[in-house]
Amino acid sequence: MTLMILFPIADLFLLNSQWSEKFTPNQSAFLVGNSEGHMMQILMLWFLPIYILIMVSEYYIQDVQSNSQSIHILKVGKRKYFGRQLIFSFIVAFSVMLISLLINFLLVWLINYNGTQDPYTAALPQLSKIINQHPEFMYSYFIIANQTLANLIFILLVSVIVGVLGSGLTAICFFFPKRVYAYFLAFALWFLDITGDHAVMIVFQPFNEYPWKLVLTNIGLFLSPAFILIVASYIYKVKSDEI
Repeated sequence: MTLMILFPIADLFLLNSQWSEKFTPNQSAFLVGNSEGHMMQILMLWFLPIYILIMVSEYYIQDVQSNSQSIHILKVGKRKYFGRQLIFSFIVAFSVMLISLLINFLLVWLINYNGTQDPYTAALPQLSKIINQHPEFMYSYFIIANQTLANLIFILLVSVIVGVLGSGLTAICFFFPKRVYAYFLAFALWFLDITGDHAVMIVFQPFNEYPWKLVLTNIGLFLSPAFILIVASYIYKVKSDEI
């Protein structure tokens, strides 16, 4: 949890140390990724499964190892026990990511409030001229013209995705209640999610150059398998787990 909060803070100070001219607050936000090398983004976003597993998702593995899941199931029943594990994982992962990104967003407005560097705003006049002939650029125009709103929307969107990831990692732990298997599979699946033409990682950047249809497609390609995994793990554990 601490690392997930510190990475965006460190990115802001790294960003300001790399450029002689400060970026505007909206262009200094963590998700925008204007720091050279994107070191903090790589450390945080590429290794998200590890942080979330340690923070919340491997609680079931701990319960299995201590055999305390039997006690919990006796008290509340299998449906509530496994359902609460999935919901709790979503809430914790979502909340930590949301808090981390909002703290960063507050800091960029406090520290870079007088920043002037904005590589995107200059494109607005050109975009406005071609929107009638190319309506697909309306999405880009709206995002650039409403940068604060765009940042807040993407902060919420990314937090939801991370929350779903938290539940998905718990689902993996349901199927594979051993750390070596759970961690390997979680990281392998996440690597597939963040690479390629349909990587969910493009959704993590507000001012991307991708069409909105691709953004929505990539969100769907991440959420659909995740929901299937979560629902399947719940049904499997409720129907097959024995005390």
